[in-house]
Amino acid sequence: MLYELIHRYAPKTPGGRAIAAVLLSLVGVPALVLGFIGLSGNLGVALPLLCVSLIALFVSGQLTWGIVQQANMAPEASPLDGAQADDHSETAIETLRRRYAEGTISDEEFEHRLDRLLDSEETARSATSERIVE
Repeated sequence: MLYELIHRYAPKTPGGRAIAAVLLSLVGVPALVLGFIGLSGNLGVALPLLCVSLIALFVSGQLTWGIVQQANMAPEASPLDGAQADDHSETAIETLRRRYAEGTISDEEFEHRLDRLLDSEETARSATSERIVE
């Protein structure tokens, strides 16, 4: 549930998520260090700093994990290949996967559209096989 909450309010693009993760890390790491230093002195300051740092680092980790998952789902393409392949040579499922990896569509929308595409392909295959039998 927390994973879904984080990704609902996080930026949609991988670049935006990466920036948010870096900013949260820049808050979380110093707060963690100051919290540990404060443990030897003032617990009233140290404990809130530790809580803030753990939350910031957890959210940063979740955002980073989401970026890694999007990258793993992206079609295999080398950034050194130059221009991207023609949109005309891309299948509908490849286009859907690319848009999901770019962050332009949500998890729910990706799954819904993928189910519709797979259903339509299955219907087309069954219609083709019926014509061949006749």
